[in-house]
Amino acid sequence: MPLYSEPMRATTALVILLMAVGAAGLEAQWQTIEPGGETMCADGSAFKFFVYPGDPARLLVEFEGGGACWDAATCSTSFYSRRIAMDPAAAEQAGLLVGIYDRKNPENPFREWTHVYVPYCTGDLHWGNNDKTYAGPGGPFTVHHRGAVNATAAVSWTYENVRAPRQVFVAGCSAGGYGSALWSAHVMAHYSGASAAQLSDSGAGVVPPGFFAIPLANWGAAAAWPNFIPALSLDRLDPSRVTMADFYTALAAYYPLSAFSQFNRLADSTQVFFYILTKNALATPEEWAAQMQASLAQIRSASPNFSSYTAPGTEHCVINSPAVYTTEVSGVRLVDWIRTLAESRTPASVP
Repeated sequence: MPLYSEPMRATTALVILLMAVGAAGLEAQWQTIEPGGETMCADGSAFKFFVYPGDPARLLVEFEGGGACWDAATCSTSFYSRRIAMDPAAAEQAGLLVGIYDRKNPENPFREWTHVYVPYCTGDLHWGNNDKTYAGPGGPFTVHHRGAVNATAAVSWTYENVRAPRQVFVAGCSAGGYGSALWSAHVMAHYSGASAAQLSDSGAGVVPPGFFAIPLANWGAAAAWPNFIPALSLDRLDPSRVTMADFYTALAAYYPLSAFSQFNRLADSTQVFFYILTKNALATPEEWAAQMQASLAQIRSASPNFSSYTAPGTEHCVINSPAVYTTEVSGVRLVDWIRTLAESRTPASVP
C-alpha cells in the first residue's frame, strides 16, 4: 500500500479557524480530522487525528503511546492499542486534560502552540506499513500495522495547514516516543528553517541485541524509515545490529542545529515489562536501568545536541500527567527543562 493516501477530508472550516486564531486570537477548540484513504487501525477500524489551533508560528506534533506487538505471541495479546480510544475534545469537556494539554496552566510551555495529536492504534510505534497475518493459537489473524500510513496522513495535513512555523517540537510518550524519534527526521526536513526539538518521554529503546530486525520486517518499517540520512540508510545499516543509541546519534549528527532528548524514570515499570517481553527472560529494574543509562551516555558522548532528564520512580510517561509540573531532580524542574528545550534547545542533562 502507498504511504501517502488519497486526499484527506480536512474541512474548510478548520482551515478558516486556524487562520482566525492566528490573526485574532479567538478561543479555539480541539478539531477532529478523518483522513480516510489507506489509513486504518490494527483491527480495521477508522483512524483519525486531532488538532488544537493555536499560534501558527509554534507547532507541537505529538505521537500517542499505547504498547506494541511484533510477533504472533505479542500481537494476540492486549499489550497494544487496536483502535482509537482518546478524544481530546471530550476529555477537555470532562476536565480530564492535564500535563501539556492543560492550556489554562500558565506554566505549560505549549499552552499557546498549535498542537497536532496523532493517535496510536497499530502496535508498531507509528513506524509500520504492512498488513501482517500471524499464526495464532486460535488460527491466523491479521494486524494492520499502518502506523506510518496514519502518521503520514497527519504530518501531510500539517504541512499543508501550518506552512511556516518558527518553532517546531516533536514529542511522544512510550510508543509515541519512538514515533517522535522517527518522524522528527521527516518533520525537521520539511520545516528546515524552523528552530526544532524532539522529546521522547519514556521510550529508551532498551531491547536485546538483534531485536529490531524482527519488528522492522513484520511492520514493514522500511517505507517510512529516514533513508535520506546516510548513517540510517537501510542499504548500509544492519537491522540486526541497530540500537536506539545508533538512531539518535545519526539523527543528532544530521541535524546539528536541532535538539534531541529523552525523559526516563529509573525504574519505569512499563519499560521494564517490555524489556522482559523482548528478552523473553526475567530481568530486574536495576538491569534495565543500567542499560538505559548506558544508552543515554553513549548518545550524549557522541551528540552535543542530545540531552536527557532521568528521574526516580516507577511511573511511565510524564507529559500527559500533572507530574510534568511537580517533578524536580537536582534542583531542576522538569517543566522548566522542557521549556528550555523548546525555546532555546540547550538544556543540560539532568542529573
